Amino acid sequence: FMIMAMISVHAKSYPFDMTHSYEVQIVRVAQQGTKFLKVWGIAGSPNKAMDRAMQDAVAACIFTGVAGNDIAGKIPALVPSKEAYEQHKQFFDTFKKGEFLQYVKNANTGYPTGENNIKTDKGRKVGIYVVVMYDNLRKRLEDEGIVKKLNSYF
Repeated sequence: FMIMAMISVHAKSYPFDMTHSYEVQIVRVAQQGTKFLKVWGIAGSPNKAMDRAMQDAVAACIFTGVAGNDIAGKIPALVPSKEAYEQHKQFFDTFKKGEFLQYVKNANTGYPTGENNIKTDKGRKVGIYVVVMYDNLRKRLEDEGIVKKLNSYF
């Protein structure tokens, strides 16, 4: 019992919330089914900020979408309503415990430095490039019954 308690204390926690403002921007067109993004995360340490940035990239794709630019079109939110989040809260509570990491990959070749790793009054603000497996993420949400399947509209 003591071992299980110690393990749960050290388990990573990734807070998903729809009210959090995500600093995410599309960088360029990516390989089919993926999105190439630059995302900023803020946390007490650079490593935690990088984790937060990866989580924010996935959360932005799910809840808010990402604005487009001259190079690539906008990314629509997969679950744009707070009601869907509340209705499937149990799934998202499990998903945020690290399961989302299978849908995002850090695309940096090294540790963020300079303007991509700055000290703020809230800790470290780290900017990283990530690839989100958007189509796989959508399929997972469809399989869970959170998002309608694309072919259900026809």
